[in-house]
Amino acid sequence: MKLTTLILLALFSAGVNAAGKTAFINSKILLEESPQAIAANSELQQQFGDREQSLRKLAQDIQQMEKTYKTDSAVMSDEQKKKAEDNIIQKKRRFQFEQQSLKEDLQAKQKELIRKVQVSIKAIIQAYGSDNGYDFIFTDASIAYASDSVNITEQILNELKK
Repeated sequence: MKLTTLILLALFSAGVNAAGKTAFINSKILLEESPQAIAANSELQQQFGDREQSLRKLAQDIQQMEKTYKTDSAVMSDEQKKKAEDNIIQKKRRFQFEQQSLKEDLQAKQKELIRKVQVSIKAIIQAYGSDNGYDFIFTDASIAYASDSVNITEQILNELKK
């Protein structure tokens, strides 16, 4: 009887140890606060800031043209009205084209930079896990509940800052 109990206890403790050392990370925080993500956002701002500013200026020009047209149309000839309407339509088309172009370019660059950031974060997480004896490190997206004691997000952020 005692031997059976000892064997069961040994098997139970082996099963508990088989689960291994686990932790989780908050991937949203890592993607927002890591130096790599901050640098990527800065690069996006540098690369696309002027185009966004130009687009805002174009939108303001269109609004001003429409406002002027509304106030002056009563005293304009039919030819002047037609010319003003055509100019507004052309500027709106140009705005829509440039807006779509900026959106596509920005999305492509974001995907590229996010992919690079994710690769570097994954490498750090894997190295940290290996160096610290973790068997599993989960992201918060796949965890229904986890104690704060197994949250290693801050440690990973510190590693990313090195």
